[in-house]
Amino acid sequence: MLQELSMLSASKLVVAPDWQAALSARQLGRFDALWNLSGEVVKRANSTEVVRVALEGHTIFVKKYWVTGLNQLLSAVTRGALLGRTKVRCEFENMQQLRAWNLDAPAPVAYGERRLLGWLRRSLLVTEGIVDPMPLDAFISDTLPKRPELRRELLEKLADYVHRLHAHRFEHHDLYWRNIILSGGAPTHFYLLDAHKGSVWQPAREREARGHDLGTLDAPAPAFFRRTERLRFLLRYLHKSRLDDEAKAIAWLALASAEPIRKRQIKRVREARR
Repeated sequence: MLQELSMLSASKLVVAPDWQAALSARQLGRFDALWNLSGEVVKRANSTEVVRVALEGHTIFVKKYWVTGLNQLLSAVTRGALLGRTKVRCEFENMQQLRAWNLDAPAPVAYGERRLLGWLRRSLLVTEGIVDPMPLDAFISDTLPKRPELRRELLEKLADYVHRLHAHRFEHHDLYWRNIILSGGAPTHFYLLDAHKGSVWQPAREREARGHDLGTLDAPAPAFFRRTERLRFLLRYLHKSRLDDEAKAIAWLALASAEPIRKRQIKRVREARR
């Protein structure tokens, strides 16, 4: 019976060209090899696990997903469980695209899928670790109060990064502070995580898409930044010196998007620790 099931299952592993030789040299060019790779478990939930692995001068993260029941499988039928692109493929390809646009994002190493009778049962995403990482929420809640001179620099450089992201008409969809990573403990480079929902918006959705991403960013901001600072961020992002009609329209969309999630996000940021 087990032999018959194994014949009906199929695995796929896609490796970034820059990593093919390195993984092959370590016998990691197969789905099972990466799935079973041992390391430090940094996160685990009901159907997800993230493992940190030291790999000869590099740190990689293996994010694993598996199906725990029929309901979970059916709920994801149009999100790659049977039809369409899987979550890991979307994130892998989005990170490749962000880096092609010269936007900071973790280097995608590989993604893999295992299916049974065409249905997705397991999947994994491998990315290279970021040097001296700190999530933006931890930086704002822990570091910024001790380094107030960095407030303006943080807001300006983050606004510039989001402006560059949106200049490519790319909406992240989950632009929470915890999904933005600083490198080196300074507001110089911003790396986007959890980009599997990201997509290029259609022209008719431009204001809505901008407002959604900006609203996600602004949700916890009133607890940590003054109103004038939030306005300065918006104007810097829009490359404007004052609030004109376009800026006001996007600001209202951002506020409308932020309000339903504001209390929860403020609580999450206050609880964030490095």
